Amino acid sequence: MKTVLNPAYQSLQAWIESVPRIFSEQGEVIYDARNQIRIMTAPDGSEMCVKRFHTPRFLNRISYSFLRSPKAKRAYENALRLLSYGIATPQPVAYILCGNGLLKESYLITVKSALQHTFYDFRDGVISGKEDLIRSFARFSVHLHESGVLPLDYSPGNILYDRVNGEWQFNLVDINRMHFGKVTAQQGCRNFCRLWGKTDFFDVLSLAYAQERHIDAKQCREWILDARKHFWAHHPHEHFVTDDTFSVGVIISTYNHPEWLEKVLWGLLYQTHPANEIIIADDGSDERTRELIERYQSRLPLKHVWHEDKGFRKTTILNQAVLAAQSEYLIFMDQDLIPRRDFISQHYKHARRGHFVSGGAIMITKELSHALTEEDIRLGNAFRISWLRTHGMPWNWKMSKLWSNPMLCRLMNLLTPANASWNGGNASTWRDYILQAKGFDTRMRYGAEDREFGQRLENAHITGIQLRYGTPLLHLYHLRPYRNEQDWQTNRAIWLQTKKEHLTITSYGL
Repeated sequence: MKTVLNPAYQSLQAWIESVPRIFSEQGEVIYDARNQIRIMTAPDGSEMCVKRFHTPRFLNRISYSFLRSPKAKRAYENALRLLSYGIATPQPVAYILCGNGLLKESYLITVKSALQHTFYDFRDGVISGKEDLIRSFARFSVHLHESGVLPLDYSPGNILYDRVNGEWQFNLVDINRMHFGKVTAQQGCRNFCRLWGKTDFFDVLSLAYAQERHIDAKQCREWILDARKHFWAHHPHEHFVTDDTFSVGVIISTYNHPEWLEKVLWGLLYQTHPANEIIIADDGSDERTRELIERYQSRLPLKHVWHEDKGFRKTTILNQAVLAAQSEYLIFMDQDLIPRRDFISQHYKHARRGHFVSGGAIMITKELSHALTEEDIRLGNAFRISWLRTHGMPWNWKMSKLWSNPMLCRLMNLLTPANASWNGGNASTWRDYILQAKGFDTRMRYGAEDREFGQRLENAHITGIQLRYGTPLLHLYHLRPYRNEQDWQTNRAIWLQTKKEHLTITSYGL
């Protein structure tokens, strides 16, 4: 193990050298994907941000061991260099390299930044009231570029900001990839290509940047927008915000199961692409559900659509929810389906006119359904096959729906024999298509009521996009006391009539 320590933190040497041993047991996880980041408290009481980089593949282990500097070392050295230029970044404390001969693990330790926000705040494309922030960021970027610093990953999550003593302050993080040297005006403008926002965001940014660098504002704007066009054409991403952005609503059907519904809300709290509105289509639940919704209304954009309990009337309450919705695109799910953090973004990314999206789900055990915590969902652990296996889930092929590799998911969606039919627990389409079809058939009780609606969409030449793999939901365990053979046969007859007569609307809907 090799440890390089900032002399200013010599007193913490023993604790720093213990980090690889204690990392997995101490601190609060604030990021857990390819790398993991924890906030840990040092013996002197200071809060440290500790990043463990993922274990490199074999060839990269050789490269980082003999040919190029490991990421932790580069990030540490870049931080010292930035600070010497007067560019704000969290104070570097140490880096650690682990491995016998070949690099296995590496850690970067910095002082926790006091700044609370990232440029993910612009994910909704709204800049009203943020113009001064954008102009301040332009000035920060000019200082960065004129100091000869070009961040190669100048993306929303790597730019921290906050207002301190009446002034906007910025920190750069995740700085292992930097270019040092002269930064031309064109290079500086093109450096903004990874940022999210609509055209008006870049109108403000380009004008302020151009004024500070004494270049033509129109040319600056053209360079930025051209760079964005080329970058996003080669880096498709579910978070990209453009002027083509459309609003997204989520409709959740529920009935008297607030414990399960709360777990669904946990999943929606941590979406990479948050919903514009979440409508709870409540088929007559008691006060417990109303109280739950009231508790979460400060954290999520919830609307509660309720009618009196007169038996299973899911189709009726769904129609009321559609009428209450204001979003252009609607995603449907049930109270027992927990979404992964990219659930909304995947539906958004695959939304196409003339189509609906059909997703899938994975049933988990009764014991695990009760045991899942908000932390399990926030960190994404509940959607990792290895984690599920260690928590009692037996392997079955359906767990492959949890794969996250885009190429593999695309291949599996092409190969699956399952039809891309409307699945009411994980499906989405444009609100105007639902209105044109007159919504859901209110004669139908439990069983095939979603398939009948989907059949009408298909009859109108609105076809399904298969997302069985790559857009999974965790299906919480429960019984179905409302299922009965008579309702199923009635519903099946309605469905078959819709199919036979090529119906595109229902006379018993909206």
